[in-house]
Amino acid sequence: MNWFNTNAAHNLINMLILLLTGLVGFDWTLFGIDAALALKITGVLTLLKILINIVRDGVAGLVRNQPAVEGN
Repeated sequence: MNWFNTNAAHNLINMLILLLTGLVGFDWTLFGIDAALALKITGVLTLLKILINIVRDGVAGLVRNQPAVEGN
């Protein structure tokens, strides 16, 4: 899986967060997810993104200017 890297993981996590928080009018109780649980899941996903950044770039990488993305 050469295409799956930390950026792909971030994009996947962003989509999950958008799905949980962006569909405000959707009734998640059909799936056993109430508003409080959706908030907890979103918090854990956001924390996971921060931890991925710390492991990948170190704590200083959280505030460092990021390099430009190179195209293929």
